[in-house]
Amino acid sequence: MKQILTVLTCLALLTSCGTNKKVDQSKTKKMNSIFEIAINQSKEGQHQNFLDTRANFVDVLGKEAATLNEGKWQPFFTVDPNLNLDNILIGMTHWNSMEGFGEAAGRLMPQQVAIDYFSSFNPLAYALLEPADGKSFDLNTIKKDGLVVEFAIRKGKTADAFGKTREAFFNSLENYDGYQFSREFKVYKLSEAGIPTLAENTQAVIIVWENASKFQAAAMPIFSTTEYQNFAANLDVETYFATSPTN
Repeated sequence: MKQILTVLTCLALLTSCGTNKKVDQSKTKKMNSIFEIAINQSKEGQHQNFLDTRANFVDVLGKEAATLNEGKWQPFFTVDPNLNLDNILIGMTHWNSMEGFGEAAGRLMPQQVAIDYFSSFNPLAYALLEPADGKSFDLNTIKKDGLVVEFAIRKGKTADAFGKTREAFFNSLENYDGYQFSREFKVYKLSEAGIPTLAENTQAVIIVWENASKFQAAAMPIFSTTEYQNFAANLDVETYFATSPTN
């Protein structure tokens, strides 16, 4: 069980590394705040237990001073036809600093509320995010009822994958009714030692649409555009989900 918890903790929603060791600040970039994202799928036959234990864990997490905000999203579309979206949740937590993030994890990991939660799901994706433009990001802007929020993590195939072709594609989105905004993030993944390490030529993106009908109306036309095809040709998509905020 201890070994399983260590692995789960390193990849689980709303936590850092389960080794209970403090993050070595000399080996990681100083960040004023970070956003933790995790995509988890409940184990077979345990979805209600997953929801219940998650709620208990989030309640405890919310009492940590370093936690600034938290939310969750239910996916309704992805490119993998084998995933049961009904059993998947995407969660994000805004932390005040990397140090606060690590210290909170050290306190939370030994608690039964964390053990129960981590035992209820299989992790699909996990990362720490930092706004690529260095500006603040308000998690509340993607938590409003009715929105469609796209989450993706992509690795560039070329050194300039997130340069001009990316700019041309996102500028083209302004032409579609219902498009709200998008934000790019640098991606930090945990090393085997539990150290957040900048992923090479990798970025996460959040794209926000006014509602589902406008998102669906725009999706197919977008895929056929030259701007999309030129940008997508330079990417390997690690994770993609279209989602709705959920309570």
